[in-house]
Amino acid sequence: MTSFKPKRHLSQNFLEDEGYQLQIVLAGAYEKADEVVEVGPGYGALTQHLSQLVNCIHLIELDGDAIAHLQSIMPKGFAKFIQANILDVDLSDLGKCIRLIGNLPYHISSSILLHVDQHRERIKDAIFMLQKEVVDRLVASPGDKAYGRLGIALQIHWDIEWLFDVPPNAFRPAPKVWSSVMSMRPRKNPPLVNETKLDKVLTTAFSKRRKTLRNALKGVFTEEDLLKCSIDPQARPENLSIDQYVQLANF
Repeated sequence: MTSFKPKRHLSQNFLEDEGYQLQIVLAGAYEKADEVVEVGPGYGALTQHLSQLVNCIHLIELDGDAIAHLQSIMPKGFAKFIQANILDVDLSDLGKCIRLIGNLPYHISSSILLHVDQHRERIKDAIFMLQKEVVDRLVASPGDKAYGRLGIALQIHWDIEWLFDVPPNAFRPAPKVWSSVMSMRPRKNPPLVNETKLDKVLTTAFSKRRKTLRNALKGVFTEEDLLKCSIDPQARPENLSIDQYVQLANF
C-alpha cells in the first residue's frame, strides 16, 4: 500500500488493489514496441506493470510530486514525462499509432474523452477507467435510459466496450461510486457527419429528452422535416439510432 497522500483538488483516488491493476493492464494485450501513453499515472500503480510489457511510455501527469516519484522508480529511459493537464496536450505529437491507458479523473472525464476524440486519427485504442455511470452512458443503446448526447457523439467514431467493474474498496480513498473499465477503438468506416450541426441537434434534443421530437426539436426541424428523414415526430430523443441522428445533422 502506498503512503502518498491523495490530493483532493486533483481528484486523486489511488487504485491499490493489485489484482485490478493487472486486469486493467492485461486488457490492453500490449507488445514491446507499442507507443503507449498513460493518462494520469499518479504514483505508478499501472505504470510499474506497464514497464514489464513495453519498451517506453509517455506519462501525462499534472502532479509534480507524482512525477518526481515516478522519475525515481522508473527504469532509465523508459518514461517520457509531460507535466500538464491532458486537455492541454496535443496527442498527435506523441506518435502515429498511440495506445492510451489511464484512470481518468472523474470530474473531467467527459472533457478528456472528447479531447481524445479530436485526435482519433492517431490513436489505435484506449483502455480507460471511469465512473461506472459514465461508462454506462457510453455503451448505451437506443431506448436505454443512459442513452444520450455523449454516448452518441463518441459511438459515431468509436467502438466502445465495457470490460469490467471495479468496487470502491479497491481505491484509497474509497470513492462513493463504482468504477468501470472500458475499451475504445476507432471505427473503421464511421459515417460522414457535420459535427457542429450534430452537436446542435444532440444538445437540443437531449435538453428536452422527455418530450417528443416534434417538441424537443421545435425551432430546428419542422414536423415535415422529420417526416422527410423517415423519423416519427412522436418518437422521443432516446429512441433514435445513431444513424438517424447523423441523418438529421446532415439534413
